[in-house]
Amino acid sequence: MKPTRTGERDSSKAAPNAAQRAAVDLGLVVAAHGRRGLLAQPDGTRLPYAVRGRHLKVYCGDRVFFAAAGAGAGEPVIVESIAPRANELQRLSGRGGLPETIAANVTHLIVVMAALPAPDLYLTDRYLCAARLMGATSAIAWNKADLACVPTTELAGYAALGSPVFPVSAITGAGIVALRAWIGAGTAILVGQSGVGKSSLLNALVPGADAITAQISLSSDEGRHTTTTSVLHALEGGGGLLDTPGVRDFVPAIPERTAISSGFVEIAEFGCQCRFTDCRHLRESFCAVQEAVNDGLIEARRYESYRRLMNLVRQSDGRTD
Repeated sequence: MKPTRTGERDSSKAAPNAAQRAAVDLGLVVAAHGRRGLLAQPDGTRLPYAVRGRHLKVYCGDRVFFAAAGAGAGEPVIVESIAPRANELQRLSGRGGLPETIAANVTHLIVVMAALPAPDLYLTDRYLCAARLMGATSAIAWNKADLACVPTTELAGYAALGSPVFPVSAITGAGIVALRAWIGAGTAILVGQSGVGKSSLLNALVPGADAITAQISLSSDEGRHTTTTSVLHALEGGGGLLDTPGVRDFVPAIPERTAISSGFVEIAEFGCQCRFTDCRHLRESFCAVQEAVNDGLIEARRYESYRRLMNLVRQSDGRTD
């Protein structure tokens, strides 16, 4: 799930040759601020970095080769190149539908939800679709469980589709141990609407992270953006947790429309039974997916979510469905 514009250099494949590798060290990007940030060495030491060349784009979670020689006290080391990425979490930006990378090398994606702001299940579906397409394991963290009951009816379907639901509370600590154990030694990313308590949940999962928490804006029922930079925090016992800016919308960058069905577990399952191999499961005849929706085997709301995402991606291509 990593589309690249024609003529644009794919920086994720810019790994150095043997001679270069001997002259640089390998680090993990733990904070990215445009062309500068922080990287962690294998011993845990953090160093400020700057990127060499205008074509090299570095994101949180990247493994990078850097040259420390010549860097004086307080001076940043120079990132020379990037090790090949396992995946990228990308979304379509508002600038002509171009892909925007949020993070790299993600193994676990956690959609954080809460009673306020009101959950957007279509947004949740798009995150889960992105996770499946990029090969990441997904889960839902229902935050502020001490303030409101978990809507089991609405969320039960996600668990049945392979995304477990963790009721958690950053205040009482409920569910935190279970969620941390689920992440294990992987690299997880917290995503979701602004105001759902991602920063407070981060503080509960990573004591001492000092992430800023935000109050819910009662006037607009939307959270204020409190995180402006992606940061990778180390978890006790291994693994890492990415904290990213909250978004009010998310459309995954998908290179081919036909791949969207693979991001919906149940649609991919029934789609194999369609008469036509290129069936988009919209208005085609002999479509097993549409039949499954009519028979109640696929939730109608999830199918509508699939249709909406198909149309969003088509709009980004300059077409409508």
